[in-house]
Amino acid sequence: MKGGFRGLLFWKILLGFWLTFLLMSQLLWLSFSLYGSKHHEPPENQVARRIVNLQMTSAVSVLQRGGMEALDDMMADWSASDRRFFSVQLMKKPPQELPRGDLSRDLRPGDFPKEVIEWVTGADGQQYQLRYDVQALREDTNMQAGHRSFLNIPEPMLFIAGGGGLLFSLFLAWNLTRPMRQLRQGFERVSKGDLSVRLFPQMRRRHDELSTVAQDFDSMVERLSVLVKAREELLHDVSHELRSPLARLQLATGLARQTPESVGQSLDRIDEEARRLDKMIGELLTLSRTEYQSIPDEQYFDLLGLLEAVANDARYEAQVPGVDILLEADESNDYTVKGDAKLIRSAVENVVRNALRFSAHGQQVKIALSQADGWLTINVSDQGPGVDADKLSSIFDPFVRVNSPLSGKGYGLGLSIVRKVLLAHQGEVSAVNGKNGGLELTLKLPHWVS
Repeated sequence: MKGGFRGLLFWKILLGFWLTFLLMSQLLWLSFSLYGSKHHEPPENQVARRIVNLQMTSAVSVLQRGGMEALDDMMADWSASDRRFFSVQLMKKPPQELPRGDLSRDLRPGDFPKEVIEWVTGADGQQYQLRYDVQALREDTNMQAGHRSFLNIPEPMLFIAGGGGLLFSLFLAWNLTRPMRQLRQGFERVSKGDLSVRLFPQMRRRHDELSTVAQDFDSMVERLSVLVKAREELLHDVSHELRSPLARLQLATGLARQTPESVGQSLDRIDEEARRLDKMIGELLTLSRTEYQSIPDEQYFDLLGLLEAVANDARYEAQVPGVDILLEADESNDYTVKGDAKLIRSAVENVVRNALRFSAHGQQVKIALSQADGWLTINVSDQGPGVDADKLSSIFDPFVRVNSPLSGKGYGLGLSIVRKVLLAHQGEVSAVNGKNGGLELTLKLPHWVS
């Protein structure tokens, strides 16, 4: 039942545990019964044995000493239930052997005849046959003791096993299905777009695996909320960034139609805006790929060699502004990395070009590579103006640009791509202002050791 307390899983658990409880109680009762029948005589058998022995012994003794009249007087004191199992008959021809009726001496525990017969010579010299209906006595004793059973289970055991087992199974089924129902309701709310649902506060007192699942569920919903919010902000920023070049494109086409003599200038503006749009779309595609692309598991490369190639390219670009590119690393160390070399090179180039963009003539951009504690650390520092302290935490977000005359016409996607690449390789990136000015970016990648 959708949303109901009595779902299919609830009834499965309830009936399963209840039937198991009944089956175990039946097996236990059967085991104890078989064990008792082999090692101990049941109490009702002992009672029947004592009654038969006592009455038969008393009747034989009285009949031998006082005759039939004395036996009748003794039987008059017996209850009606005792007299109906005992009978006396005068025999004309006595048997050659007189069998005894002593159950405790002649029978093993658990062995009972249907009746016990005793031949006795009375005080008057005549032979009497004393008969006791043992089977009827045992049936009567069992009925009085309430020895009726269902599935070979005594009624007290049936009530305990059935009632107690039902209550236990009911509690267990409710305790197990209630968090499942809460999880289902939580997923249903998430599927409808409600990302404010949290389950751990309701299930934290369980202290079991289900509370851990609830905690993981909350973490998943929080992550989804962050991703959805980031997507909405990204779409908003993209639409905002695209609006300006599109407006300039429309303006250029309008001017070309109104003033034919300015067609050449308008076409140049259109080409420039088209290049900007192409660059922005390329950076957005790179940002998307770094987030969703699976990193190859078996691609290994030397990080130092990659940095040398990036530094050489940067030195070529740095000739015009007159900036020195320095690379520092201990070549005796091993710098093997597992991952995508193209993506990591793109990330390092973004950081180095960003540092080059904010550097002036005669300044330096330093690239340092070190190895420690299972990590390979790339530190890129410049001598530029740095970044305001309140903006350091946001420079890795998309479309965040630093207001500086040296920043150029970027779209604020380069450092966002860097962070995505590092996270995809189980690494991390951070930024701080240098003690002597400038910005220092630190990229950390796991060091692969064979």
